[in-house]
Amino acid sequence: MRTVITGEAVQLDLPAASVIVRGLSLMIDVAVYVAAYLAILLLFGAFSGTMTVALDPALTQAAMLSTLVLCFVIAPVTVETLSRGSSLGRLILGVRVVRDDGGPVRLRHATVRGLLLWPEVVLSMGLLPLLCGLLNSRGKRLGDMLAGTYGVLTRQPRTKPMMLPVPQHLSSWTQIADVGRVPDGLALRISRLLQRLDSGGKAVDSEALRRSADQLAAELRPHVMPPPPPSSTVEFLTAVMAERRNREYRRLVRRQERSARLGRRLHALPYT
Repeated sequence: MRTVITGEAVQLDLPAASVIVRGLSLMIDVAVYVAAYLAILLLFGAFSGTMTVALDPALTQAAMLSTLVLCFVIAPVTVETLSRGSSLGRLILGVRVVRDDGGPVRLRHATVRGLLLWPEVVLSMGLLPLLCGLLNSRGKRLGDMLAGTYGVLTRQPRTKPMMLPVPQHLSSWTQIADVGRVPDGLALRISRLLQRLDSGGKAVDSEALRRSADQLAAELRPHVMPPPPPSSTVEFLTAVMAERRNREYRRLVRRQERSARLGRRLHALPYT
């Protein structure tokens, strides 16, 4: 997992693609470009064979070189730029190339990567990008290092959201409790524990889960004011996390409503 800060000061957790996944997607892309190159050469050979006048050898070499540049430089750069970091192999394996700050790649990033595709991947038989990927924590190849990009996974397993309600006898307390100071890391650990409990984790190791719940509750209490009324540890954790979820949902709804009102006002402005 790679945490980046975007230009809008938003923190994103982007899972970097492994060397194996990126290698497979790269093999698919190279195979497609090689097939296109060979197909163009066959068409050119068939066309030149039907001509009554032999072509100039220099013209033939120039045509082959132009085809090589078209298939292994222009085509990859064009595909990657128009698709914002995607390709056929990446679509199949669920990978996308992004900038180091998490943003979409531009023409200059795709150009640097495309110029190094032939010498780095084809001429080295894939050994150079494999070596660079193994020595880099994000599986970067040489083109990624120079362009400031890396591959991220676009397909993630669905996780069941925590939909536990606020316990009834704690609902009055949650209305006045200050739960906004809970650290995000602690909230994530509590959510995972509650998901395990909700999915039947008690049958796995109830004693270990109870100790984990007590430890998390002890870490959570200094961040919540006023203290909760008498309740069990799991009920306390559930009440805090459910209230955080409800407040975040209400905040998003208010934000969408303000955006909709602003959009209607702008739409109603007279054109000049």
